[in-house]
Amino acid sequence: MKRTLPALALLFSFSLSAQEFVEVSYGQSYKNQTYYRLSDDAVATIDNNAWDIAFTTFGSTDAGIHLNESAASGFPTIEAALYLAPTTNFSDPITPDDLTERLYNDEKSWEYGAFNSTRDVNDPADFGWGMLDAGTGNIQGNTVFGLRFKDGTYKKLQIASLVQGVYTLKHADLDGSNETTLTVDKANFPDADFAYLSLASGQTLPSLSIDWDLAFVRYADPNDDGMGGIFQVVSSGVLSAPGVLVAQANDVIPGEVEFADYEDSLSADINVIGADWKTFNNISWELADDRAYFVKTSNGAVWKLVFVEFGGSMTGNVVFTKELVVASGTQEAGAFKDVAIFPNPSALDATFRFSTDRTGLADIMLTNSFGQTVWSGKHLAVAGLNAVQLPLRSLVEGHYFATIKLEGSVLTRKMVKL
Repeated sequence: MKRTLPALALLFSFSLSAQEFVEVSYGQSYKNQTYYRLSDDAVATIDNNAWDIAFTTFGSTDAGIHLNESAASGFPTIEAALYLAPTTNFSDPITPDDLTERLYNDEKSWEYGAFNSTRDVNDPADFGWGMLDAGTGNIQGNTVFGLRFKDGTYKKLQIASLVQGVYTLKHADLDGSNETTLTVDKANFPDADFAYLSLASGQTLPSLSIDWDLAFVRYADPNDDGMGGIFQVVSSGVLSAPGVLVAQANDVIPGEVEFADYEDSLSADINVIGADWKTFNNISWELADDRAYFVKTSNGAVWKLVFVEFGGSMTGNVVFTKELVVASGTQEAGAFKDVAIFPNPSALDATFRFSTDRTGLADIMLTNSFGQTVWSGKHLAVAGLNAVQLPLRSLVEGHYFATIKLEGSVLTRKMVKL
């Protein structure tokens, strides 16, 4: 079922029982990217035109590079586009007509972006834009790209290397003139997952001011063309952050659906919410009234979201309800208190300490920023103080989440592996 809503935003924010109405905006004509945190409704907004390329900064071995696919609506609308160049020699001149294969970000993961899309998925050393040297741990670039900017101009670009956490890239006009070399150092972004770079200024943006859970952005969304192929449409949607899990509940009564029935459906795919929670019928926007989303944040809290209003390009406003259905793991919840991980950050192993008033077999697991379990174990908890060793030394650098479950109580703590 769908309900038809006027293409005007409903502006309000108040509490109703355990449910809250929240408004987040893309801005008029979808001019912004807005990053949102569920716990306190904090937002950080970036203009669509502020950056061109985002580099992952999760740890020492990641090398994902994303294109800024977001663009404001207009007539005509031109979004940035990345193409594979017909040469591997950066010095070779190319023309726009030489650029044929268009490359897109991976819409399901932050691990890889458009610059990684040509990689051999069966070769862990292949990052698409370059190859990993297992002996040195460095990645050397071997691919040339053509980049069309939103103003219709072109550059050729190559990610030259990633050495000791420093990306080096060069770009030039298609004929080779105006060559520029830039560097992006992961060490400058210790608490961020991405470094956003503007090619025009040669500068990176400051890290986002919040740890976000959901990104309200425009992105290239693959659609079935009905003939066995795929076509890409730049859509206004919602993507989840690294470490956030989402489950979609269809054909339900949103006020009655329970998280327990969908816990096993939680996914680390970043586009579970995506762009299909609304459709346009040529007159107004329609939102499904039989759909809800469960969003599990990196601290273990679970929220139920129901979208109730979308203003489209006229306002860019989105209204949804949120309801906390599982308490945050950062609180001293349920069976646990005096919780700590030390040392944190840690280059070797760490100790997960907690106190409880119960005795039972506790499940403990470590997940990475993509929601993947990298280690799990059990601990016979006793009433009083408990300590569990977390085996970190074999893990790559980055952000991780340690979760403990005991008799229905769940608690999660964030940690950093150096």
